[in-house]
Amino acid sequence: MLSSGSRVLKFAFQDFFRNFWLSFVTLTILVLALFSINLLIIFNLVAQASIGAIEDKVNVSVYFKPEITQDQVLAVSKNLQGLNEVKDVTYISSEQALENFKTRHQDNPEILQSIDELGKNPLGASLIVTAKVTDQYTKIMQYLAEPHYDNLIESKNFDDHRLVISRISNLMSKVNTGVVAVALVFVIIALLIIFNAIRMAIYTHKEEIMAMKLLGATNWFVQAPFLLEGIIFAILSVLLTIIIVYPLVGVIQPYVSSLLETNFNLVTYFTNNFFTIFGLELLGAILINLISSYWAVSKYVRV
Repeated sequence: MLSSGSRVLKFAFQDFFRNFWLSFVTLTILVLALFSINLLIIFNLVAQASIGAIEDKVNVSVYFKPEITQDQVLAVSKNLQGLNEVKDVTYISSEQALENFKTRHQDNPEILQSIDELGKNPLGASLIVTAKVTDQYTKIMQYLAEPHYDNLIESKNFDDHRLVISRISNLMSKVNTGVVAVALVFVIIALLIIFNAIRMAIYTHKEEIMAMKLLGATNWFVQAPFLLEGIIFAILSVLLTIIIVYPLVGVIQPYVSSLLETNFNLVTYFTNNFFTIFGLELLGAILINLISSYWAVSKYVRV
């Protein structure tokens, strides 16, 4: 049994290297198909991180009149925290608001001088309200628009990024469709090329196959080297894809961190999900290769 297995393995590698250029083209197409899938994963991760980064910056700023006391502001904060839509409420005192204002305008001495000439703090306290879900800000704004808050609130500022998020989601959908279509094209091409490669290998060994059958070789022994060759294609294509993908995400990562100002790390994600991502890709590649190889073997090997 061991001798039979070693012969099958030997024949499979012989066929692989005997038709080296055809094997090279087959591997290239498989790698392109797998690389397209990984590009899709990378794009989706970056898009989701972008949406997350934008959503983190969405909030409602509630500015209170200067004469409103801290207790009154904190009472409103407590009411907001009781809403199901609210994730967090941050209190900023009038003193802190003045310090923030001075910091923002530290390069404008005229504004700072005008503040000093007033002799008092013209700014009131404020609340920064963050919703659990971006779509819930409308309800929060409606709540703050109730009449009993008119005498307390001077103004409200809602920085709505929903349009940007919608555009990113639409772009993500379109790119996903395009990449999936390209990957499917490569898969179909790979199936045909593998079929052709196995067919040529069978034709090359036609006389040997006839001799083996006359000598009593089993169907499995005749078919196994060609099926194993397909598995070799799958394993090598995944290994080459890994070699390409890791340097790529390493190059992309600094730009992602800089652009999104987030701790999200592509390299870490691929490392933590290495066996899930590349394991599934390996299973898919093996399945594609076995289907194509079995198709060629069944069609051209008369057993």
